[in-house]
Amino acid sequence: MAISVQEKFSIPYGKQTINQSDIDKVVEILNGPLITTGPQVMKFEEALSRYTGANYAVAVSNGTAALHLASLALLEEGDKVLTTPNSFLATSNAILYVKAKPIFVDICEDGNIDLDLCEQYLQKDPTIKAIYGVHFSGNLLDQTHLKALKNRYKVMILEDCAHSIGAENLGVKAGSCAFSDCAIFSFHPVKNMTTGEGGAITTNSKELYEKLLVLRNHGMVRKSDVAPWYYEMHTLGFNYRLTDIQAALGISQLSRLDKFLEKRRAIVKRYHRLLEETPVKPLYAFDEGSA
Repeated sequence: MAISVQEKFSIPYGKQTINQSDIDKVVEILNGPLITTGPQVMKFEEALSRYTGANYAVAVSNGTAALHLASLALLEEGDKVLTTPNSFLATSNAILYVKAKPIFVDICEDGNIDLDLCEQYLQKDPTIKAIYGVHFSGNLLDQTHLKALKNRYKVMILEDCAHSIGAENLGVKAGSCAFSDCAIFSFHPVKNMTTGEGGAITTNSKELYEKLLVLRNHGMVRKSDVAPWYYEMHTLGFNYRLTDIQAALGISQLSRLDKFLEKRRAIVKRYHRLLEETPVKPLYAFDEGSA
């Protein structure tokens, strides 16, 4: 019987790295009193803030939820947003979720959105509200250029860091929001670290942070001075919470993220060396700062 090529050789879409420490952390939560949103979520957020250098982090149920909430916080209906067609559909869908308008900008040779073209769009149309830039394949956008656009045009900037946790460019770490309003992460198993499903938003704005917390939890605002169980609904929000089970896995994974990146970089270096004398060329030259 003939064997198909697929049966002979198959590369999985993605494969998470789970060790006994990850399992033990999750089991500890499963044996405890709280398995939904509890203290582990806050600990995970604090760990993300420390790792990225951002002032605040909001953990959510997945990367798409992170994009949706960030869009609700940044945009209004009808706003024009420059973004890249070279991304998972969630990046531009989040703009559509809030009835804003995505404007696709061509990409550079490294797969990232062309910031020079973004500037041309901004010069022609001062009503453009935001730029949603994706750090494609772990390779950060030029942070100096991002800073210049932010300062010159007063445009809102969201960094989609789904591919790039741990990456650095010119001393700026992915998700630090040094030159952006917020950044989002995905912790799907195909990414550099995982919580099963899960995502996060980082920001340096206290106002944005507080708004995101409310949006993540049904739009509810608790009034503990009235009674411990009393709350009011101030806006239409969503159930985009992360569980303590996922957060415990995230804390464990984040503690090993630099080791994961070290292994990825070693593999990339090997590919570059082996492909050097062939017609096959990598998307961009090896960059020690890429994730």
